[in-house]
Amino acid sequence: MNADALTFSVLRTPICVLLRLSAAISLLLGCLASSHATLADGNPPDDATTLFKDKVRPLFERKCFDCHSSKAEELKGELKLETVEQILKGGATGPAVIAGDVENSFLLRSIRYQEDDFQMPPAGKMTDEEIAEVEKWVKALKP
Repeated sequence: MNADALTFSVLRTPICVLLRLSAAISLLLGCLASSHATLADGNPPDDATTLFKDKVRPLFERKCFDCHSSKAEELKGELKLETVEQILKGGATGPAVIAGDVENSFLLRSIRYQEDDFQMPPAGKMTDEEIAEVEKWVKALKP
C-alpha cells in the first residue's frame, strides 16, 4: 500500500471522521458566536449602548467635543461627553443625564434650548431629528 492510499484509509476511520466533524461544528459555532457583537463583560449590547455608539456619540463628536472632551482646549462646565459614564457623572451642574428621564435630564433641556443660561451647542440648536436621537438614547438607558 502506498503512502497516499494509507493516508486516505486513515482519514476514513471512524475516529478521524468524528474529529473532522467536531472541528467543522466548532468552527461553525465560533463563526455564529462572533457574528453577534458583545461587550467587554461578554453580554450583548442593549439598545442604549448601540444608540450611543452609532448615533449619539458621533453627534456629540460633531457638535460638542470642541468644548466637552479630552481634546478640548478648555473643558467647559467640567463636563466630558465621550463616554456614557462621563455623561452620567456630569459636570459642574451635576449629572448631565438621568437614565430613562427625558424631562429632567439637564443635557436634554440644554440641547432643546429650554435653559436660559445653558443653550447647547451655543453655535446653533441641533435639529429636531438630532434631539430626538438623544431623547431616544436617554429613554433607553436603564436607571
